[in-house]
Amino acid sequence: MIRLSSLRGRRRCGPRLLSRNVPTFLVPHSPNSISVWVIMSGGGDGLESASLFHEDAIQQAGTGAFQWLLLMITGLGLAADTIELFVVAYVIPSAEVELCMSGTDKGWLAAITFIGMMIGAMIWGSLSDNVGRRRALLSALFVNALFGVMTAFMPTYGIFMTTRLCSGIGIGGGIPIVFAYYCEFVTRAERGRHLSWLLVFWAVGGVFTALMAWAIIPRTGITVVLDEQHHFSSWRVFLVVCSLPSFAAVIGLYFMPESPRFLLEKGRDVEAIMVYKKIFKWNNAQNPGAEYQLTELELPSGTHRSLRHTPPQGVGKNFFSDLSYGLDQLFIPPYLKSTVLLLVVWFTCAFGFYGLSVWFPEYIKLLQSEEYNKHAKTTDENAFIDERLNNSLFDNRVFNEVIFNNVTFKDVVMNHVIFLNCTFMDCLFSNVRSSKTFFKYSMIEDCIFIDTDLYEYRFIDCEQKNNVVRASVPGCQLDFDYNIHYKEVFQENLIGQLTIIPGTLITSLLMDRIGRVKIMSVSMFLSSISAFFIWFLNSKIGVIVFEAVFNFIFISGWNALDIASTEAFPTHIRTTAYGFLSATSRIAGVLGSLCFGQFIYTSRAIPMLTTSVVLLLGSIVSLKLPETRDNLL
Repeated sequence: MIRLSSLRGRRRCGPRLLSRNVPTFLVPHSPNSISVWVIMSGGGDGLESASLFHEDAIQQAGTGAFQWLLLMITGLGLAADTIELFVVAYVIPSAEVELCMSGTDKGWLAAITFIGMMIGAMIWGSLSDNVGRRRALLSALFVNALFGVMTAFMPTYGIFMTTRLCSGIGIGGGIPIVFAYYCEFVTRAERGRHLSWLLVFWAVGGVFTALMAWAIIPRTGITVVLDEQHHFSSWRVFLVVCSLPSFAAVIGLYFMPESPRFLLEKGRDVEAIMVYKKIFKWNNAQNPGAEYQLTELELPSGTHRSLRHTPPQGVGKNFFSDLSYGLDQLFIPPYLKSTVLLLVVWFTCAFGFYGLSVWFPEYIKLLQSEEYNKHAKTTDENAFIDERLNNSLFDNRVFNEVIFNNVTFKDVVMNHVIFLNCTFMDCLFSNVRSSKTFFKYSMIEDCIFIDTDLYEYRFIDCEQKNNVVRASVPGCQLDFDYNIHYKEVFQENLIGQLTIIPGTLITSLLMDRIGRVKIMSVSMFLSSISAFFIWFLNSKIGVIVFEAVFNFIFISGWNALDIASTEAFPTHIRTTAYGFLSATSRIAGVLGSLCFGQFIYTSRAIPMLTTSVVLLLGSIVSLKLPETRDNLL
């Protein structure tokens, strides 16, 4: 990473202007491998020469079809990150029935994704700086895709969690590499705009997930229970479909070249020249007579002939020493200041964004639950004698001091039903399915229960005499709530993700003009101010509209942070640094989710003030960051 402003007053060093007749010597980047060198020359240090050479070589190769194809491929990899985050919210209501998940189990299922992403970001971030962008990204996305599909076939909660963890590790490793890999094929002048376009795919992944869930997964609690009877449930099909973007990205990456900037960094100069030529050929397909003028003879200092390249060693052989070296570099000058400031901004962004991402849907559920309970139908001091209540749905009912004498309940669904101080005599319960249904302080005498899920815990302080239970529904005995508001979940996620797309496109027009730091700070400040409107949210529509507006404002700052983090560090530690920052954001995401999850039943002032203060802190700290739009890679 070289700041262009530091080169003012110097002669522009195009490929044909770099001197080949100055003394050179080699300085190792890493203590672990003799293959990692910086080219030093009388015309400037090696980092500077390689950065200038790469910038001019990419300019000569041009921007066109190659970059558009690479944008699509890496975009699919970025979309997989959103899919990995949102897929759990759609799967849990269905999977909890089949895998018999308690509230704690569901919480861990959500957290395990963040834990996997944190681990993956550290592992593959370091690997990318040592074995190559393309190779590391291929392996990370393949791990994500493979374990994503395997998850769909896991029969028990334990191994289901294990495959989810591995899937998260894969996609967590892909994110740091996607930005570095793509930006190293783009010129400095277009980098901000192109990376903003790449970030559009993050929102596209969310939209894809919502639409696939709407098309595949059952939309009501009743259909979820019925679907569970199938050999391969709909939510398992959904998981397979959500793995397709990762598989598509892997196939596309197989035909893409390694980053030429990485190849230059590793002394693989001839390979780098071949990549530049390939880019030029793709971008000039309509002009077959055009030839790329650059050759290996014009590399900085002409050292390409004397450099020796040692093939990459075993992936695990020096991994920990390479990771330790890369992390050490982040906390010594000249990168210490940027690392600390970026850590704070990443933490505040992730804490606020992921925290609200949990609070929005849970608060909507609370509002809906309150509205649902207001409309409960109550039947008092009544009697049902010699009746057949077959093929019925009892929904949101309260029976108070009601007598049921010789009544048949057959093929009945009871959802949120309370029998309070009731009497049941000579009744038949056959093929009954229930959710949040309880018998309290009631008398049940001479009744028969056949194939029901009216387990013992549904009878609270009841007196039972001479009853016969011939069969109970086998399997999980947890009390699942049939009131699954999938429609609202779809609406909220879909609208929230759709508003990110125009926000990102507008950001792409401003990123190279205004700069990363200003966009970051202004976006977070406006998001901090907008948080005060949380106080006025007392309806589902209000929450959805606010979330859409908040995402529209906030996404600009997050995009600027992604781009600045990619540009702030030199090639040999670029993805290690991004991986470390990304891992920090996953920790912040878990903490934010836990904290905001506790705010559901408190005053709206608490999430309002927490969000505002956290994002205001991020806005202030971001102003201290150095601007990176003039940096050469």
